[in-house]
Amino acid sequence: MTETYISSKLYQLKLCNLVYKVKSLSGGCISNAMCYSTDAGDFFVKTNTRKNASQWFLAESLALERIYNAVPGFAPKPIDHGRGDDQAYIITEYIQMQPKSSPEIQRALGKKLAQLHHSTEEDKFGFDVTSFCGTTELNNAWCCDWSQFFKGQRLEPLLKQVHDQNQDLDKLGKQICQGMDRWLGPDALPNVKSSLLHGDLWNGNWAVKTHGDDGPVIFDPASYYGHHEAEFGIMKMFGGFTNDCFEAYDDSTYNDQEKRQDRLILYELYHHLNHFAMFGGSYGNSCVELMEKLV
Repeated sequence: MTETYISSKLYQLKLCNLVYKVKSLSGGCISNAMCYSTDAGDFFVKTNTRKNASQWFLAESLALERIYNAVPGFAPKPIDHGRGDDQAYIITEYIQMQPKSSPEIQRALGKKLAQLHHSTEEDKFGFDVTSFCGTTELNNAWCCDWSQFFKGQRLEPLLKQVHDQNQDLDKLGKQICQGMDRWLGPDALPNVKSSLLHGDLWNGNWAVKTHGDDGPVIFDPASYYGHHEAEFGIMKMFGGFTNDCFEAYDDSTYNDQEKRQDRLILYELYHHLNHFAMFGGSYGNSCVELMEKLV
């Protein structure tokens, strides 16, 4: 997509009168990211040539809008998305960020995350549109049963995708799906609430604002409405979140800590499976290690 096309979109949306400079940004591994500097300030733009990229950006725009409305300033405000020339695009406000962390920032992140999870208006699980975790398409059809949703719309599609690549994984995955109610059923997790999740909150998808309130900001969501603890799966997988964050979260939210450890293993397993499906390699072994802790 030419810079001229995006510039023309900014003009059509009456966001600016002149684009001064376009700068490529680092950090993305799937889409191209740029900062458009204009007479009305800076704008963040991502583009991608893949066939279904417009679906990615539709889901991302809706997720950012929901997060922004629930906790203003906690995510970039979406402005526009669509497809033009040979690429899809999304335009959001530009927030200058840095990968800074401290006990105070970690606590602020935990509190804001709890605020986001408390904001939910849905009484079921899923999302308005198909969303994507990395390049994995998520089945977000609405479901009133969390155990069935997590089994049938998260774990089973990935297990099917990686079938026959690791016999131990196939065997253990089948056992876990058959016994899902043991961890997520109504007896194990009664009256489970539905929360708006970021969905892919690893350490590379949050940062700290360089200007303004100097608070944490999250981005690149794979959002859906689910059990709030499911957010912790990817957070635990790669680290970067301290006890200050989790303790501040627990102090600010409802607390279903009974049998939480097993649930966190289950939620982390999903992300290991997703990485195995996308990248292969040693993620298969890490899936088996987590499964063995559960069965």
